[in-house]
Order: sequence, then structure tokens, then C-alpha cells
Amino acid sequence: MPNLSIIPAQAVMDRDLTATHLRVLCAIGLHTNKLGGGVWTSLNTLADEAGVSRSTVKRACEELETRGYLRRTERPGTTHLYEVVLDPGHLGEPGVSSSGRTDTQVIAVTPKRPKLTTPHNELVELVDALKLTYPKRPEEPPYPALLKAVDAALAAGATPHQLERAADRYRVHCQLNGTEPQYVKSLVRFLTDGVWQTYDVKTVYGRTREEWARSGQDVLEFDRLLEEAR
Repeated sequence: MPNLSIIPAQAVMDRDLTATHLRVLCAIGLHTNKLGGGVWTSLNTLADEAGVSRSTVKRACEELETRGYLRRTERPGTTHLYEVVLDPGHLGEPGVSSSGRTDTQVIAVTPKRPKLTTPHNELVELVDALKLTYPKRPEEPPYPALLKAVDAALAAGATPHQLERAADRYRVHCQLNGTEPQYVKSLVRFLTDGVWQTYDVKTVYGRTREEWARSGQDVLEFDRLLEEAR
């Protein structure tokens, strides 16, 4: 894999682009020819290199195309053809930066993924599932930080089912209490601070261990059934 990626300087200076947009553009820029074209890399590869999901790559490409930094040619039955536009010229005079220089491109380092212990594809799948379940907030959590948070929770012994169950129960909690989006806990903090464990209430046949004990049933049987269900 190349060590550098060539992208338009205007993209770096464009405050309307997010870090995710730039990561995806950098990932595409790894595969261009000298003119910025000739990219037919798959979505899976771009997602892996940018450290985001396939759906995030698609959304980022749409925004990059809208803003003139990317051209896509659809090719039915195969991967799309991408071209990084090295001289967009839509934020001012083509090829001229705000400092008056005529530089039209900048060398950007390759996007780096955080070091993880769980296979990347498994993490992406779980992160996407959690984001669908988790209550909405005004802003999207940083994807690399979310990958690290989920990976750390799994490494500490949590299962994907536990995390999804806790996220769903927190969603229900927020709905019942009418929690405004701005007061919803960050998903990253929900995981890293161990808040998810509060909502991971373990039940067997719909009852907690305490409810088994109060009804006179054998709590050791509860523990055995719970262990089998994992």
C-alpha cells in the first residue's frame, strides 16, 4: 500500500467537510493515478482503509461528489470508477488558495486505523447495529473512538448480544423518560464508562436473579441457565 495520499488542498481547508469525509477521500487518493483517476477499489477496501463502514463510505462519497471533490462513474455488475478532482475550483478561483498560492494539491498521510483486538469487520458490523439501536443524539460519535470503545468492551468480556441488549434498554429508558437528544449519553461514554452494564439486566425466563430468590426458586439453577444462554 502507498505511504501517501494526494488530495485537493481545498478539501483540507473546507470547513464543511468532516474528518470522516477527508478520511474517505484520503483512502480513495491512495489508489489514484497521477491525474487523480483510475480508481476502481471496492467499497469494502475503502471502508477498511478509512476505518469506517461501507454505508459511511457511500454517504461520504455522495457529499464529496456534491461538493466537487470526487467524480464517480457507475459500472453495473462491477465496482464504480472514482476520480479525485485535484482542481475543484468551486470555493474560489480554480487552483488558487486563500493565501494566493497556486498549489492545487496537498500530500496527506494515509488514514490510520486504531489498534484493535477484535476483527475489523466484526467490529464494524456491531458498531452499525449499536448505532441503529441506540437513542439519537445531535451529533454522530467519532467512528474510530466508537470502534475502540466497542473493542475494549468486548476485550473486557462483554458479548455483542449484551451490548446490543443494553443499548436497546437504554433507548427504551430514554423514551419512557422523555430524554431530549442533547441529554442522551454519548455512545462512546456509554461503553467506556461501563454505563452499559447498568442496562444489561440479566434475566432467565423474564425474571432477574433477585426475583428467583424471592419466589423461593434455586438461584444456582438461575446461574446455570444464564451461563447456558451465553
